[in-house]
Amino acid sequence: MALQGSISTVDRISVLPDSVICHILSFLPTKESAATSILSKRWNPLWHSVLTLDFDDQNFTEFATFRHFVYSVIALRNNTETIQSFGLRGGKSSGFNPHDVNRFIYAVFQRGVQNLNLKMTPFKTDLKLHHCVFSCSNLTALKLTGLAIDYSCDFNFPLLKTLHLDTIFFVGDRDCFLRLLKGCPILEDLETKDLLLDSSTIGTYHVLLSQVRANILN
Repeated sequence: MALQGSISTVDRISVLPDSVICHILSFLPTKESAATSILSKRWNPLWHSVLTLDFDDQNFTEFATFRHFVYSVIALRNNTETIQSFGLRGGKSSGFNPHDVNRFIYAVFQRGVQNLNLKMTPFKTDLKLHHCVFSCSNLTALKLTGLAIDYSCDFNFPLLKTLHLDTIFFVGDRDCFLRLLKGCPILEDLETKDLLLDSSTIGTYHVLLSQVRANILN
């Protein structure tokens, strides 16, 4: 008979359904989510099915180690399983390679990603987004920081409702930002800060924002 007031050692979390545990893990950075695999055989495979992936290279000294971790996480997942949300913060680790970031992005787009959040260290990464980002019919939220957009084809975001842009360079086409807005027919939430735009377009795009909750900061 247990003493009154003794601490229970019952593992109440492990008896929860897989879907509930995966939902809990989705709130953790992917590195911490992966670490739960050592808890028991019950937990070992669960993090592979988490719908949200979140990576930060500042937790790795060398980018090569970070790159291996990201590729391993993606490779371990079942190819038929959707990645609902993908977040990546980069530019802090030694040897950062923007080309690998675009490979990460391409891989998750093959798995139907709906929410993309990329936060690069401004003026350090020289990252230009892979063209697949601009024609993704699945995206509902796109948040970008510290990178360049110079893709000249039409933008096609039929489901995009949230667009946040911070320290973005629009190069090679002065109408690039205008075409981006026109390619988001159901956009509801727009936030911009420190956009590098051609001066002739700055006063024009406001016409497109009458139905959008917008926060525009110079």
